[in-house]
Amino acid sequence: MRNPSLSKAVSAYAVANSAVPPLVAVVRLYERAMTHLHTARDAAAQRRFDQHHAAIQRAILIFSGLDSILVFDKNQDVARTLRAYYQRLIVQAGAAASRKNPVAACDSLIRQTSFMLKTWQTIAAERGGSSNTVGASAKGSPASVVGRTMDHVHGGLTA
Repeated sequence: MRNPSLSKAVSAYAVANSAVPPLVAVVRLYERAMTHLHTARDAAAQRRFDQHHAAIQRAILIFSGLDSILVFDKNQDVARTLRAYYQRLIVQAGAAASRKNPVAACDSLIRQTSFMLKTWQTIAAERGGSSNTVGASAKGSPASVVGRTMDHVHGGLTA
């Protein structure tokens, strides 16, 4: 039996992928996850834990969807690294509300996700992504390593 939430995430990626280049879709999914994480942090700060939980669940759904569409027959090392990253984010997000300081837990998730968002923005810009995708100014090693080894445009992700 399939997880209906995971199916929704994969479907959302497929719809986004059909309308925009895959790298742009990845950037947009990261941006959406960031929005949910900021909402979760703000809700936790205001002690609205039901809203915090709902926002965290939406971010987890995106991370689960990104994890589920990794392709391991190309660039296995990068796919494994991304899988570990997504799974770590999912675990940390799931535990955020139970942490002594859920706001700090959300801030940590935001920092980690922001770093990867900037990396994917840089990769998309380097590969001629849509003008809607903003490239990060830093072209440091994370962007270069991921950009050289993970080719989302040519099969790194599936729909």
